[in-house]
Amino acid sequence: MILQSLVHLYDELSRQGKVAREGWGIAKVSHRLVLDEEGGLIGIVSARKKVLRGKKEKEIPSDMMVPLPATRSSGVKANFLCDNSSYFLGVDNKGKPERTKECFEAARALHHQILDGCHSAEARAILSYFDHWDVAGARDNPLVQTNLEDILGGSNFLFHVGNKDVSDIPEIRDAWERYYRSGSGEEDTIKGQCLITGKKDMPIATLHPKIKGVLGAQSSGANLVSFNAPAFCSYGYDGEQGQNAPVSEEAANAYGAALNFLLADRTHAKVMGDTTVVYWSEHGEEAYQDGFLGMMGDEGGLTDEELDDVLAHMKEGRSSDIGGISVSPDEPFYILGLAPNAARISVRFFLRNTFGDILKNLAAHEERMKIVHSSLEKERIPLYWILKAMDNPDCRKESAPSTFWAGKLTNAILINGYYPEAVYKNIMRRVFLCHEKSSGGGKNKEKKIDYIKASFIKAYLLKNCGMKWEGKIQMAVNENCNDISYVLGRLFSVLENIQKSANHGINSTIKDRYFNSACATPAAVFPLLWKLTNAHLGKLDQPKAAYFKKKLGMLMDKIAMPDTGTPLPHRLTLDEQGAFVLGYYQETQARYAGKKEEK
Repeated sequence: MILQSLVHLYDELSRQGKVAREGWGIAKVSHRLVLDEEGGLIGIVSARKKVLRGKKEKEIPSDMMVPLPATRSSGVKANFLCDNSSYFLGVDNKGKPERTKECFEAARALHHQILDGCHSAEARAILSYFDHWDVAGARDNPLVQTNLEDILGGSNFLFHVGNKDVSDIPEIRDAWERYYRSGSGEEDTIKGQCLITGKKDMPIATLHPKIKGVLGAQSSGANLVSFNAPAFCSYGYDGEQGQNAPVSEEAANAYGAALNFLLADRTHAKVMGDTTVVYWSEHGEEAYQDGFLGMMGDEGGLTDEELDDVLAHMKEGRSSDIGGISVSPDEPFYILGLAPNAARISVRFFLRNTFGDILKNLAAHEERMKIVHSSLEKERIPLYWILKAMDNPDCRKESAPSTFWAGKLTNAILINGYYPEAVYKNIMRRVFLCHEKSSGGGKNKEKKIDYIKASFIKAYLLKNCGMKWEGKIQMAVNENCNDISYVLGRLFSVLENIQKSANHGINSTIKDRYFNSACATPAAVFPLLWKLTNAHLGKLDQPKAAYFKKKLGMLMDKIAMPDTGTPLPHRLTLDEQGAFVLGYYQETQARYAGKKEEK
């Protein structure tokens, strides 16, 4: 299903002119080998482009459309028109002169095989170059000596004749495409039925294309499909590589080109922890990606009002407009999560659904996340903010919990499934471990209970523990909720407020010393807090003391008094501790909102 979807995307993108047509690909070219009409080398010219890296300008190879490069693992296999110095100059620093000569001869044979029937001056110049270039004395050539450092650096070279790149010559392009369609002209090419397209008598890909742009994978590219050990092969196909699951060269190159296109364009790819998420619509329209990116909490070029309008249309099953493009709720939409592995790329998840249903799932998550907050806070919470809330700001990225749970959390949100319990536990852990003390120059790195943590705790309780908390937990403080854990959280906020009112300018409050124990074992802590509160109330003027006593009385009335023992639970479960945190957060936010109204 993954490969079929990518092949279909390739067909759509090639019709739109966004990717190279069959037989062509993008290569990084650093130099041009300039030939005269007789095939003599008259120059080695830089093809690099200048880009800004930070504050410095740097030269990097240019991305150029060339005949599709061969997939190499080992052995000698030449590319047409564009290749490295081993194949085109017979010069390298590998210390194997015999192999280097073999590479040059392979390139000469390939170019003769393709261009022998061509009559253009450019084709004759290339063949003449290969026939007359002296491999034995190549390193002593003045042009090679001048550019030796770049040549030995593994650069790719493209032939250039008569002020033209030879890849732009129509006759040479036609010759290459005839050769490519014939099955690469190799006598030992295995043919069979392609599992992706269903076409019969097709050249089967032994090695699949390299995929570039997956975070943590090899920068030179890694395989999505490969068979390099008997354990991965079907019975009887040990060591047969591509024959184990036959995919035609046409389909393999198509899915590779489509996936590399998505990964190269960061509007189609998003990194979540160690998972690189790519997404696309069946017809390759970018408007769908913009809408999806906006609902994930990123800008996506859309305002909140535009996203709300799109979502309203999707819920009603009607098409909407994004950037002048009509988007349909019934458009198939694909989301693929990729992560690095030792030898190949690992697929974390693959989802196929209609665009409307995926947006509805994101909206359901967004609705659960809604909670009262400061007007300065962003309404839509990006997914990576939730992941960041799991981590200690001082921990190394590779050991951060978000690195391991990003893929599962993303998948849960997109299918409207249960949130991973580990994400909730890690966020609660950060609540308990964080101490809002100034450090590193007097600036807090992390808040104990902030908008993001409270939002996810609320969403988790409503989704994973809905039978218990549905109707009890709302966006703002729920005055009618009598659950003991939620009430105690609100009560703790009031006790803290009393302490602050009685001791103006206090540096630390009961939250710094007692919050964690009050949340976990309330029966052991609250009697002490009430004793402290009585002392604080004695410091207040009568009207303010009366207000706080009334507030305390209202909350105490919600706590059921048993016939024997303490009315407070000795220990709260983990979900009850989350409700305690929410009660504290929402009561505190209500207090701030009340102060603003008074002002």
